[in-house]
Amino acid sequence: MRRFEEMQERFSILEEGLDAVLGFSSFGIHCGIKKEKNDLAVILSETPAVAAGMFTKNEVKAAPVLVTKRHLERRGYLQLVVVNSGVANACTGKKGEEDAEWVAEKAAQYFGIPSVDLVAVASTGVIGEFLPLERIDEGLRRLAAILPEKKSSRETAKAIMTTDTFPKERAVAFSTGGRTVHLAGIAKGAGMIRPNLATMLAFLITDAALSREDLERLLHEAVDRSFHRVTVDGDTSTNDMVLLLANGKSGVFLEGSSGLSLFREALFFVCEELARDLARDGEGATKFVTVSVWGARSEEEAKRCAFTIAESPLVKTALFGEDPNWGRIMAALGRSGVPLDLSRIHVFLNGVPCVRWGMRAEEASREELRRVMGRKEITIDVHLGLGDASFSVWTCDLSLDYVRINSRYS
Repeated sequence: MRRFEEMQERFSILEEGLDAVLGFSSFGIHCGIKKEKNDLAVILSETPAVAAGMFTKNEVKAAPVLVTKRHLERRGYLQLVVVNSGVANACTGKKGEEDAEWVAEKAAQYFGIPSVDLVAVASTGVIGEFLPLERIDEGLRRLAAILPEKKSSRETAKAIMTTDTFPKERAVAFSTGGRTVHLAGIAKGAGMIRPNLATMLAFLITDAALSREDLERLLHEAVDRSFHRVTVDGDTSTNDMVLLLANGKSGVFLEGSSGLSLFREALFFVCEELARDLARDGEGATKFVTVSVWGARSEEEAKRCAFTIAESPLVKTALFGEDPNWGRIMAALGRSGVPLDLSRIHVFLNGVPCVRWGMRAEEASREELRRVMGRKEITIDVHLGLGDASFSVWTCDLSLDYVRINSRYS
């Protein structure tokens, strides 16, 4: 709550999502890729927008990742993003790339985009399946008839979902130089989440004008502070993509201005909130968990400790079972590969001590710790007592439903 209050002092937090940003329109529909629910969406800028992107580091990259990277490298601008859910178009060989290019070409034709290189394509869903091109073609025609007269951020956010249980949107506005800048984003992802990036897609748009250098730098900083700090199950997907588009329709050029630092804060906020939503909506999750490691010798060591705890199946199942088995946290720490001094370690669950000086804390009873573990949001704070570095990771518990969802996904 305090986080939102602090942000509202600097920014207006908007309910309209992507719809708030000048010069952009978006919509999502059901075109028949999935049995029901939205499965195809587009995000359209009135004019070519300066763009930056980040993509999965998985060596097995899906066709849309390869195609969109090429388009972005050739032009540095994007005007249209086409996203489908239900089929990942990954591990589909040469035909998969040809199909992704075909979708981009058809979209450019229907939306009047002057170059196919201004079109980004993204997919999420089952790996190994080919895109149903006829259905996507018909869907693109329908969307071209809808936009830009009708738009809906919510329908767009719903169209990119797979096992997500709710659409993820954030939007903010701030004033600089007497004018207003809008920034908004949508994201999807609930499983196969461990960024480098995570089956995670995120699309961010702004009506500010920025140089490509600033856009790329800020996107990398924002992703490192947000999406790279989420883990649901430790798996990195084939299709991860984050795109940031700036079309300048607000008339505010941020390069070298005081507004650039405000934009940076706004971008960090939007990305961090979307990242938290990914962890909250982890497949089968019943708890949202923050793991914070303090007092490390370096940020890298703090990061290794935090991710080892957050990805431990034993820790995650204890969270699901509401069992205050802090020994699992200590065991995970011990196998992180970070040299530790056991006698300096303290561990807290939602501020309640469970470990002091590497041993069971006497202050809190097991009953009190069990009550803490019964909450829907849990913070695990680990103090190493070795230095000044820290790192936080967002995750969730590991439930019976996670196994059920992933045993039946395809």
